[in-house]
Amino acid sequence: MMRDHNLVRHLYACETMGNATAICSDKTGTLTTNRMTVVQSYMGRKRYGAKTSRDDVDGTLLRILCDGIAINSGYSSRIMAPAHQGELPKQAGNKTECALLQFCDSLGESYEEIREKNPERSFTKVFTFNSIRKSMTTVVPLGNGKHRVFTKGASEIILAKCSYLLGSDGELHPLSPFDR
Repeated sequence: MMRDHNLVRHLYACETMGNATAICSDKTGTLTTNRMTVVQSYMGRKRYGAKTSRDDVDGTLLRILCDGIAINSGYSSRIMAPAHQGELPKQAGNKTECALLQFCDSLGESYEEIREKNPERSFTKVFTFNSIRKSMTTVVPLGNGKHRVFTKGASEIILAKCSYLLGSDGELHPLSPFDR
């Protein structure tokens, strides 16, 4: 945030910004549109810009990423069609989650279809986000007694728990100090 010239005096104030429903202007008159978007991503050891297409990302990586975003978000967060032609889609719910859901849609993956295939009642366990844990985790059954764990949250918390990453080839690779 410092690089973006945002001065934050209390870190706990940053933790809830993704849930802000109203952001007021400051004395310079700066206003926001009350929406968030993904402008950069790091997937499979590759950095991508805002104009990433589904052809740029390995199919396995893309499927698991979008499954994780769609499933490990509050199902009350959603993207709705704009009211008028030429307007941006409306974001309902958590703005951070909405930005990620819209990112999935921009990659050609329907978060709604993923959610239809994975209703909330099918989850093994959900650990909702809180500021102490600084993460949200959803455990989903894969069949044959196997499960997949999707987690999102503060990067320093998530990376401390990880040993492997899903590479651009769709395969697991040990997490190196460079990756951290």
